[in-house]
Amino acid sequence: MDHIYTFDVAPDEDGKSLVRVILKRRPDLSGAKVFQTLRKRDIKVNGKRPRADQAVFSGDHVTLYGLEAHAGRPSAPALYQVVYRTEQVLVVNKQPGLAVNAGPDGAPGLLEQIQSDLNWPTACLCHRLDRQTGGLLILAANPTLCQDIRHQMQQGHVVKRYACLVRGVPDQGRTVRCHDGTRMLEIEGYLEKQAEKSIVYLHDQKQPGDLPVVTRYRIVRVFEKAGPDGSDVAWLEVELVTGRTHQIRAHLAHIGHPLLGDGKYGRNTYNRSLQGAAISRRRQQLWAAVLHFQPACSGPLADLAGRKIWIDPAFDWLLPDPDQ
Repeated sequence: MDHIYTFDVAPDEDGKSLVRVILKRRPDLSGAKVFQTLRKRDIKVNGKRPRADQAVFSGDHVTLYGLEAHAGRPSAPALYQVVYRTEQVLVVNKQPGLAVNAGPDGAPGLLEQIQSDLNWPTACLCHRLDRQTGGLLILAANPTLCQDIRHQMQQGHVVKRYACLVRGVPDQGRTVRCHDGTRMLEIEGYLEKQAEKSIVYLHDQKQPGDLPVVTRYRIVRVFEKAGPDGSDVAWLEVELVTGRTHQIRAHLAHIGHPLLGDGKYGRNTYNRSLQGAAISRRRQQLWAAVLHFQPACSGPLADLAGRKIWIDPAFDWLLPDPDQ
């Protein structure tokens, strides 16, 4: 899977060497890595292969491919990690514990941090994650671009997948084939949202005011008898067909397989038993791990069309060695 990074050369970079501009924008890269990437023909300027000593000029479009297999995990002190950036779009890996917007106490959220850190005062969130959920988020440079991206997401042009740990091994649902050929189990239900309690409820039969929910999942790995009560623990990959508040947490709990560490929809006695050596922090074990950009992506997402960005889920729970 390609990890791509693109940018347009700024006026203050006009006439400077391509390598120098890249190193300024990507201080995490060494000169040797940039030259290696050039030799592999994985750097393009305006769609063409550049020379190693080439200068770039204001407005040139630079694309770097394959610098990393994936975004990896953010370092412990970092609130977020930039995974992909252009002049119009930003994808970041958010740490759990950081709200996406400023809180009532005035503490800055992810959006305010990015607006300040990257000098993007008009940046907008294209979607949201719960405070205690980590992972990938898309931001746009301004409200107009944000509206465009949100529309494409509503049309299903960006498929989001999540990684989570649940109690037990689910088997409910019907088998379906996803857009990329992955086989998953699909479960359905109806969601009741009680805004005043900041909680949702799942029903098997539609009640007045309920919204339909559709969730897909597949089992990545089973950790036998790894739970504190001797139950199995399953690592799931989850895809949302609908995107409702707390959908993954509530839907999996509804079918009897709550997320580990989830104090709202989980099992409190079970979660308390996970503290200490097993889970270092009290929060749901859920990460927004994958963004699939479909070929139909256009406009600000055109450079991502047909590509995938993914991260490793940084679970707090210490996963047992499957070979032991």
